[in-house]
Amino acid sequence: MPLQLTGAAFITALVLSLVVAGAILALLHQAPPQLRRWVIVVLTFLGGGIYVLEFFVPPTPSTGEAVFLKVNLTDTVSIVGQATQIVAGFAFLLGVINLSRIHGNNVRRRRVGWPNSVAFFAAFLLMVVAGFWRDWKVWFGGPAPPVWIKDPDPAHVARPHDLYTLLFEGFYRNLEATMFSILAFYIVSAAYRAFRVRSVEAGILMVVALILMMGQVPLGMAATNGIDPHGSLAILRIENFSQYVLTAINSPVQRAMGFGIGLGMLAMALRIWLSLERGTYFQEEASVPSSAGSGSGEPFQPVEGGFDGGGGGEAGGGVGG
Repeated sequence: MPLQLTGAAFITALVLSLVVAGAILALLHQAPPQLRRWVIVVLTFLGGGIYVLEFFVPPTPSTGEAVFLKVNLTDTVSIVGQATQIVAGFAFLLGVINLSRIHGNNVRRRRVGWPNSVAFFAAFLLMVVAGFWRDWKVWFGGPAPPVWIKDPDPAHVARPHDLYTLLFEGFYRNLEATMFSILAFYIVSAAYRAFRVRSVEAGILMVVALILMMGQVPLGMAATNGIDPHGSLAILRIENFSQYVLTAINSPVQRAMGFGIGLGMLAMALRIWLSLERGTYFQEEASVPSSAGSGSGEPFQPVEGGFDGGGGGEAGGGVGG
């Protein structure tokens, strides 16, 4: 059973974890690029190897857990999964920092649409305060939140009457649905403008698309409503023919495409697991000193209006102009 920490113990463990993680990152930052590359290669191989072994090693009949060389792979996979969640948390933190910088610059420089950036900060702060205050007692202890922050009424368990539910269910969900509804019209209009019937294949695609769309709307169904739904020509009803195209033609093609995509994902996963993928950060970092210089071997220096490659002001002025 995992250890559950609350209150001061949780805060202490959190601070110590951040200090240790910061020290490890500082050491990696000071290490040479080749050492950092090998550390990441080894950790990537070990992390992927644990999942591979846990999948292929038969579980013990008595416990149902996979054990290899006296190592409980099932528990190890759980720990690695928690570490992955921590990495994802850092990625979300980087995203928040990036958004704050972008919208902060918009507000500071009064760019076009800067009130939207103000709305972003207001909504972000409201959600953060409502979310943390709602579960603060569960995580850190202390007094219970007020009713308008966390509704304790069992009658409102399906949809609590509090600020967090109002923001999430009342604002976010409706705004999300509105955005995707508008996006659907943009997609249809873009497809109409981009699509041109210039070949037999394009013509077939257009006809099938029209059949599928007409089979989903009442107007299309009314066009073939005169055909007996139980007769020998029932397949010619637009809704029946549309369903036949989806199940008998489209589904096998989708399965074949999914199979090919799965093979491609497997090949990509193997390349990443074995660190065979090219164009990584370390290779780009190693190529910067040799490729960033000019003919004279001096690195590019940014100047106003362009870049000066060390060869003279004319080249730099030409780029800037």
